[in-house]
Amino acid sequence: MFRDNFNLAYKNIKERMSRSILTLLGITIGIMAIISLMGIGEGMNVAVEGELSSLSDTIIVNVGEGFSIFSVDQLDNTGEYLTERDITDLERIPGVKEVNTQLTGMASLSFNGDGNSVFVTVTGMDIESMNLLYGLADLSEGTLLEVGDQSKVIIGYDVAHDYFDNDVSIGSRVKINGKKFFVNGIFNQQGFGGVSTNDDIVLLTSRDFQKATGESNIFVATVSVLNVNEVESIALEIERVINENHGDEDFASATSMSSILDSIQSIMGILQTVLIAIASIALVVASIGIMNTMLTSVMERTREIGIMKAIGATNKDIMSIFIIEGLLLSLVGGLSGIIVGILGSQAVAGFLSNMGPGGGGPPLEPVVTFMAIGLGLSVSMIVGIISSLYPAWKAARMSPIEAVRYE
Repeated sequence: MFRDNFNLAYKNIKERMSRSILTLLGITIGIMAIISLMGIGEGMNVAVEGELSSLSDTIIVNVGEGFSIFSVDQLDNTGEYLTERDITDLERIPGVKEVNTQLTGMASLSFNGDGNSVFVTVTGMDIESMNLLYGLADLSEGTLLEVGDQSKVIIGYDVAHDYFDNDVSIGSRVKINGKKFFVNGIFNQQGFGGVSTNDDIVLLTSRDFQKATGESNIFVATVSVLNVNEVESIALEIERVINENHGDEDFASATSMSSILDSIQSIMGILQTVLIAIASIALVVASIGIMNTMLTSVMERTREIGIMKAIGATNKDIMSIFIIEGLLLSLVGGLSGIIVGILGSQAVAGFLSNMGPGGGGPPLEPVVTFMAIGLGLSVSMIVGIISSLYPAWKAARMSPIEAVRYE
């Protein structure tokens, strides 16, 4: 009996192929949107986790409110700094493996061949900290500094193109407080579209910073620990020690990279849920389309339904035919949506990777899991069944005598 009902449902879909294709397009679009967004979201989670998980033993210590997940390259300068005593105390904390520092100060910057000079905030740090804080940033030209580099700087886009009459390029000579440095890299322009910016930065090694400014103002320190399981407890101890040194319980903050990773993943999860909820609107529209198609089919086949009931078809048989028909439409639409969604996620990932003024963002690889595929199929089938229930019920309630007489 099920095979007969299935064959009838398939025959009805085939006879109304144009309308059936338009109906399943709605399901295809809805499932495509959900699969694409889930794939992109999972891909971003994997990319972030891959970049930061290796730094799970790292704690960022800075003066002020703390390290923001939205601003890895720009921390508010309070005018107060960590002291050499603070760094020494950090190194003495049990479980601390290594402490590296970031220096901040003001300096005069001039460009070779241009008589003008400007005052800028310069930042000095060791290579490890530089890779930690700026390793994910995009450079339009050149590279980050490496171990052993001397008298080299990395500058922001505005410093290179807006501060002087002539553009600064890779290999150009600049002077910081009268001392010569060569430009090794230039950050991509970020402008005001992002939550933070490297556009005005002047970045160099700690040794070159002290050479250029004669100062050692420590604003940020990165602390690596011996046991990753002790990161959070050591972070609390770091805050206690530094705040106690300065007599201020809010003087400094210590943030572990693992907590930053958790925060990022939590926010991305919320964002992904919202986007999927928006994409689900397409499924609601698709379900209305299926219901409309099935109701129209019921009206067109009123006489046929009456004849079937007159020769012994039960209400259950009639309902099964229409439910199977709706299920077939949604299942084909769901499978098509999954295939198009996988291809679409690749296209969106490529677009996102090429965003930005420099056209070269970090590579993003979408991840479409079996759970996402299973969810897509399940949702499409549920939508098909639910959308077919009312038309199937209406068809089953028809009086066989009135249905046969229907013209």
